[in-house]
Amino acid sequence: MCIRDRFKRKMSMAWEKWQQVYQDLKFANRMGGGAIRRMLNRKLSMAWEKWQFTAAELAHQQRLLAGAVHRLIKRKMSMAWEKWQQVYQDLKFANRMGGGAIRRMLNRKMSMAWE
Repeated sequence: MCIRDRFKRKMSMAWEKWQQVYQDLKFANRMGGGAIRRMLNRKLSMAWEKWQFTAAELAHQQRLLAGAVHRLIKRKMSMAWEKWQQVYQDLKFANRMGGGAIRRMLNRKMSMAWE
């Protein structure tokens, strides 16, 4: 290898090393920068987080209230829906409980073989 090639190789390695160090520092500054800004602006950050929490809570309460108002306005429809849900649950339970007994009665001879 001639001296010029060695020099180019060392220059290339130095350049690659510099780029890596630069990228690492850039990443560290980006990661730490937000945290440092938040510490410097702590009160502002706390106010923002409180506002976000309050806004989310108010939106949730508004959805609940809208549902209650909707049910009051459409009371009969709501009552019918809740009645349908109750009947459905009752039928589902009855089918589950009675299903095994009915199958055994229909398959009595097979059931007798197991007894």
